[in-house]
Amino acid sequence: MIMLPRGAIDKSISHILAGATLSSLGVWHLFNHIRLFVSLAPASSHVAPAWFPAPRVRHLELIAMLAAGAYGFATQMLAYSPMPFGADGSIPPERLPNHEHAVLYASLIVYAGSAMYLDRHRHRHRHRRHAALCMLLLAAVYAQELFVFHVHSTDHAGVEGRLHWFLQASAAACLATALLGAGRLPAELHFAVSLVRSASLAFQGLWGVVIGVAWIPGMAPKGCSLDDAGINLRCRSDDSLHHAMAVVNLQFAWCMVLVTLFVLVLYVYVCNNYPAGGSSGEATTTNVVYGRLPEAEAADEDDDHHNCKQAVHDVTPMEIEV
Repeated sequence: MIMLPRGAIDKSISHILAGATLSSLGVWHLFNHIRLFVSLAPASSHVAPAWFPAPRVRHLELIAMLAAGAYGFATQMLAYSPMPFGADGSIPPERLPNHEHAVLYASLIVYAGSAMYLDRHRHRHRHRRHAALCMLLLAAVYAQELFVFHVHSTDHAGVEGRLHWFLQASAAACLATALLGAGRLPAELHFAVSLVRSASLAFQGLWGVVIGVAWIPGMAPKGCSLDDAGINLRCRSDDSLHHAMAVVNLQFAWCMVLVTLFVLVLYVYVCNNYPAGGSSGEATTTNVVYGRLPEAEAADEDDDHHNCKQAVHDVTPMEIEV
């Protein structure tokens, strides 16, 4: 029986779990963005919220983020020792990566908590400003993520460097599309930006799983292996290093193909199963999905044309306030 070093176990499990969570969130957003876009007529009614309410528990997505952020923060700060700081108040060198990861989870907590607060008080102020602010808060999370990945205290060299460089690329795509999503864009462009952002998030999660799998014995590229501590991947020669980096490049390319194919299949599926109610010229009183704006104030009465009510089949009622 192969015994994994403690460092390899922690690194593999943390990357795989975090990656699976991000991929699930990305798929959830992909489905909802596509469903909202194809279900509402006309297309100019489309808007792209930063998060989506669940059918029965409106803030389920945000609650899950808060729980994941709190768990991750506590795990990183209390990893290996209940004291995250030294006796003199300094941060031990070996604990620097944990503090860096904890910052990411803290950013997630701030975003989810702020988004929930803004949604609960959406009727007190102009809600459109809240939507833009939520998107900017989400962009701040991606910016923090990109910053930490780029200046990580862990020496990501060689194969690890290439793996994490691609992770930075996906985080940069999420950041750019989140910033674009906070602005006023045409409906079709807004949908395209949302689609890319959600697909990038799903890809980032998938790539996190790929990184986690690399720390499983026998799954590292040929000629490379874990060091004694199980923390770093080392290659035996320059030829092995070049081969390993070429393999990582191929993995990235194939992941891009798979994610692109998945998005296309999901788009076709949603278009076939959730058609726009306006296309048939009929609307039923059941199985209705609402894309509804908050009740307009006197100054916003000219925006009433954004309110939508379209029929789709086999869908439970869902409210999306944007």
